[in-house]
Amino acid sequence: MARCLRSKTIGCAAIVALAAAASFPRTAHAQPAQPPPPPPPPPALGPASPPPPDLPPPPPPPWSSNPNVMATEPMPSLAGGSTQSPAATQAGGTLMPAPAAPSAYVWEHQREFERHAAEEDLRFRQEQERNLREHEDHEKWWGWTRWVKISGYLQPQLLWQWYDNAAASPNPAGQSPNAVVAKADTVFNTATGTGVPGLTTNGDYFRLRRARLKVELEPNEWSRFVFEIDPTLAGGPDNATGTIARNVEAQGIAHWSTDVTTTFGMGIFKIPFGFEVLQTDADRPFIERSWWERNVTPGEFDTGAKAYTTALHDRFTAQVAVINGNMQGEKTFSLLPDLNKGKDLVGRVNYNFGPFDVGASGYYGQGQEVSLASLSFKQYPRYAWNIEAAIHHRFLQIGETRVFAEFDRGQNMDRGVNYTAAIALPGLPADIVNGSVVSKDELGYWARIEQDITRWSTLAFRYDFYTPDSAEQTHKADGRDSFGVVAVAHFTKQLQLMLEYNYFIDNVHLPTTPVPYKKGDVFSGVFQVRFP
Repeated sequence: MARCLRSKTIGCAAIVALAAAASFPRTAHAQPAQPPPPPPPPPALGPASPPPPDLPPPPPPPWSSNPNVMATEPMPSLAGGSTQSPAATQAGGTLMPAPAAPSAYVWEHQREFERHAAEEDLRFRQEQERNLREHEDHEKWWGWTRWVKISGYLQPQLLWQWYDNAAASPNPAGQSPNAVVAKADTVFNTATGTGVPGLTTNGDYFRLRRARLKVELEPNEWSRFVFEIDPTLAGGPDNATGTIARNVEAQGIAHWSTDVTTTFGMGIFKIPFGFEVLQTDADRPFIERSWWERNVTPGEFDTGAKAYTTALHDRFTAQVAVINGNMQGEKTFSLLPDLNKGKDLVGRVNYNFGPFDVGASGYYGQGQEVSLASLSFKQYPRYAWNIEAAIHHRFLQIGETRVFAEFDRGQNMDRGVNYTAAIALPGLPADIVNGSVVSKDELGYWARIEQDITRWSTLAFRYDFYTPDSAEQTHKADGRDSFGVVAVAHFTKQLQLMLEYNYFIDNVHLPTTPVPYKKGDVFSGVFQVRFP
């Protein structure tokens, strides 16, 4: 019997050693072995029975089993009435549970998880395919819009004019300077009985001063299409004829380097002469440009070819153009693009130093005069030059300060749009074929200061002078002085109200007539909206 107990004790000790070796990591430090407990006292002697056979050691647990899960099924009792598992024994007084095989619930949960993951992956791929098809359809119909830039502005205007003396008024002698009287229509009502209604001398009315819509299409980095229109006709002999085209041109873009770019264009564009001509009407607080520009370069646009180059991070600008020389503001612009075979050359350079910039412009070409009375046509050379300077810096905390100034000098440059031909245009010689015209020298200069008062308002002041014939006595005795002030309320970045007042003294006259001393006032209110 003692031999039997010893045999069982040795077998159990071997099982405990194997379980302990499998349960602890290999890097664990060895613990000192404790002496086995003393054998229990032998039981009472009874009838002799044959010893039971030795039990084999249990098989090792499967690799996929979780050693931390206890078995859920009861274990059979061992000899001596013990209920502990054969794979667990006493080791230092602690029972070690045997790993249990995964149950059917665990396998079902794993299959459900895999099925759910497969469904999610399918839905994700279907969503990707749907988004790809929607993107392809959108690109097919609307992909070209990314290359399109749309801009524009509207300037409805209230114009209110009055005159300080009879010399400035359009009314005939004997009438009040500011009375509204009948006026003959020299355009349509040239003969009596035509049924065309007459006009009056009223100078107070609402009108649409400008309404520009500009579309720029740039299909790639080397080409651009520009199309700007205005429903107000210009370039015709009267208000009923002309063209709605403004800036309409085809452009090619050459990127010489990352910092040097030249834009080549052909079509209708603003001529590069001075800062004021090129500045957009939506950015200028004053409704109209200076009197020099409105007589020498009326309409600002002409037809031809140009090359504009920018360099040094857009600080340096060089612009040159070959144009017809027949400006859009002239009455023959839409009837005949050029009245002579010669073409005019114009150019401008400017460098921006940051807080200020300076520039210069030049113009040379051929003018012409047509006399319907004698059916004579005479050409003559004309030229002009310009210097410009500007300061743009935040001197005050309330907002940015901007100061602009230009000085212009020219010969035979006036287009005769505001003064009669006898005053503004060169005098025709008696011998049209061999003689030379009597040239006239134009002089103009202006300066304006703009001060932002926070981002909600701007105040500006401008002084402007122009004479079509500076050789007539002193130029002050044959010129026009203008003084203007404007207040701008910025409701948003796109919406603003401009209220402008101008006072002028116009002494332009023929050499053989007295100085007229015309004095008048103009009030203008413009409610402007722009995009973007």
